[in-house]
Amino acid sequence: MLDVRISRSFRDFQLDVAFSTEGQTVVLFGPSGAGKSVTLRSIAGIVTPDAGRIEVEGRLLYDSALGVNLPPQQRRVGYVPQRYALFPHLTVAENVAFGLRGLSAEAKRARVVQMLDVMGLHELDGHRPQELSGGQQQRVALARAMAFQPDILLLDEPFGALDAGIRSELRQGLLALRQASSVTLVMVTHDLGEAFLLGEKIVVLDKGRVLQSGSREDVFYRPQSRRVAELVGIGNILRGSIRSSQGGSLELDWRQVRLRVASNLQLMPGSEVDFCIRPTQIMIRPANRDGYERENAFCGDIVEEVVGAEMHRLFIRLDRSQARYDLEIELPGYVYFRLGLDTRKRIEMSVRPEMIHVIAPAGV
Repeated sequence: MLDVRISRSFRDFQLDVAFSTEGQTVVLFGPSGAGKSVTLRSIAGIVTPDAGRIEVEGRLLYDSALGVNLPPQQRRVGYVPQRYALFPHLTVAENVAFGLRGLSAEAKRARVVQMLDVMGLHELDGHRPQELSGGQQQRVALARAMAFQPDILLLDEPFGALDAGIRSELRQGLLALRQASSVTLVMVTHDLGEAFLLGEKIVVLDKGRVLQSGSREDVFYRPQSRRVAELVGIGNILRGSIRSSQGGSLELDWRQVRLRVASNLQLMPGSEVDFCIRPTQIMIRPANRDGYERENAFCGDIVEEVVGAEMHRLFIRLDRSQARYDLEIELPGYVYFRLGLDTRKRIEMSVRPEMIHVIAPAGV
């Protein structure tokens, strides 16, 4: 269990963060300058908050009211900073052994061998950090942080300096390490894909404050504010008018399109609301094709495209719209070509009611 409730004033920044978790992998997510790293360093004991409380697995690490502030070496916190902070004059094995205290020489050697095997480093035990690749250095830093069996492991942008192939490999390695250990993991990242892959719980920070905290599904698909929707890359953040609200369902008017939304919000007809749809959740087919009529269906034209290695992003202008575009759609390349969208640019779209999320206005 981790419980963090801290505040600290900086010259041009106010940190005011509160979140808790029970044995989950937590990702602190947000833009640069949001307060993610200083929160991590506060848990590690490197930064001292002005006020608040930090508790890990029933142990009080910091409490301003009680005058408790354990030094880093007494916190049982494993911390891997952005640049790993390996000791250049020590070998891989010596780096891993550095934090091991109170063990016999034999027990220390056994623990080091165990961690080198877990991280696939046993053949590099005599090398020094400057002789290793970035991915190998990262694994050494993880092995050192895990060697003394901490109650919590803190990772600050652990894959930020690595190329895409190594990042993918190490992400899977971290997932395997997490599954083999009961340690609570708290990780900082600004990478959306990484946050969704690794975070069982997402804490969205911006300008020193927690905007939303919850499961990755809640945060990524049901943002509580327009700002959170922007930060998690929701894609389509739209504005509509409530037509009716009853029985777990809303009707929205949006750009001459009527949409039904699965929602328990009770909103007044005529009120304006923000709503959002992820680009991957919009179904498409060529317009004018015979078949069943779908709910929340409308037509438009592909007016712009961004072609990626695997995915295509399409920008759609709806019928009778004067906007540059109204919607973004993302779909795999094979679907794009199977539907003939390389030559046919007019499409019919539909969205399931449960895939449209209405952001509750303040006070609702």
